[in-house]
Amino acid sequence: MRPEELRNFELTESQKMVRATARDFARKEIIPYVQQWEKEGRYSKDIVRKMGELGFLGVFIPEEYGGAGLDYLSYGIICEEIAYADWVCASIISVQNSLVENGILHFGTEEQKQRYLVPLAKGEMQASSALTEPSGGTDLAGLETTARRDGNYYILNGQKTFCSHASHTNVYFTLATVDKSLGRKGICAFLVENPSPGMEVTPLNMSTMKRGNIAQIFFDDVKVPKDDLLGELNRGFYHAMVTFEFERSTTGAGAGARRGLEELVNFCKKEKPNGKPLIENPKVRELLGDRAIEMELTWLAGWSAAWYFSQRDKVGSPPPEVMGLHGKSVSADRSKQLMDSLGLYGQLRPDSKWAKFDGRAETSWEVTRSTHPAGTIEANKIVLGGRGLGLPRVPAKFNKEIAEALADR
Repeated sequence: MRPEELRNFELTESQKMVRATARDFARKEIIPYVQQWEKEGRYSKDIVRKMGELGFLGVFIPEEYGGAGLDYLSYGIICEEIAYADWVCASIISVQNSLVENGILHFGTEEQKQRYLVPLAKGEMQASSALTEPSGGTDLAGLETTARRDGNYYILNGQKTFCSHASHTNVYFTLATVDKSLGRKGICAFLVENPSPGMEVTPLNMSTMKRGNIAQIFFDDVKVPKDDLLGELNRGFYHAMVTFEFERSTTGAGAGARRGLEELVNFCKKEKPNGKPLIENPKVRELLGDRAIEMELTWLAGWSAAWYFSQRDKVGSPPPEVMGLHGKSVSADRSKQLMDSLGLYGQLRPDSKWAKFDGRAETSWEVTRSTHPAGTIEANKIVLGGRGLGLPRVPAKFNKEIAEALADR
């Protein structure tokens, strides 16, 4: 049976209850305070605890491990409602559920599940990933961090960077190689507790995404118990690829886009340069129309991915997600249009009392200069071409030639 013949977005009574709970929490506990958190650069640990109490941090985890034991559509509902309220809270839910907990649930031992899943699902611990490296970026197969077996331990040495929620994390899902000559086949996955002797977490002074608590992590002879090897030896790269499917297919982006559009429309109705509402400006109306189309496409892509995951046993693995790629491709142009619509006021930062639209035009423009999070546009297109369109993979020698050509420019 073809996927389109099965697709049905009608919610069950249980899923409707999940939506009501998540929406009520977001409207009462997050939205009234998020602007102040943003101005202060504050990371609310109290909200993390409350999300854990509601089961938002252990959505897929079976009840026997302290989780909510919900389905993927319920996860999509929670992500959508929380992302509408705040991107940081949504990111915490996404990273902990999809990257870390899914990895432990699918590849972890029973002892690892008891030790980590139970407190993570309840919000008593927080988890994140430590994958990107300064020298490799998107190319995880070329990572430099090493793991050397020494009795009952693995000794980790190396550096990770641009790690989200890093300072608040109790356990990291990370990758290291036991044999660089094997390439991706020498990579292992580990669960590394924070703090650990020899590990240093250093916050990065980002111009944007300050509340995401993004940091770099240094491993200097960090001893990781052999029992914290996650999954099979030398299969860490492939374990990570499985978790990426969950992480990069989310309904959160569409929700954030919807709230942004709603607030922008309200602003354009109230703002009256030269005595006329900004919304009457033809160029502004064109911008709002473009954003409405893109919001709908992003929303549909997110829910399509959520549906695929909910039906994996019937339709197989979901197609490569295009939501993130689409968003990255259009976001820079949209932020420039927004800034142009406000004139020089668009360049004022949020802390300026003269800023229009709370200074979000400048913030949006600055954020969208980079399209690197969750893989570059180029890397996403390669995945889409290979897995989605069935195109042949680019031979390694061509990749080398392309890199050399770029270096000569």
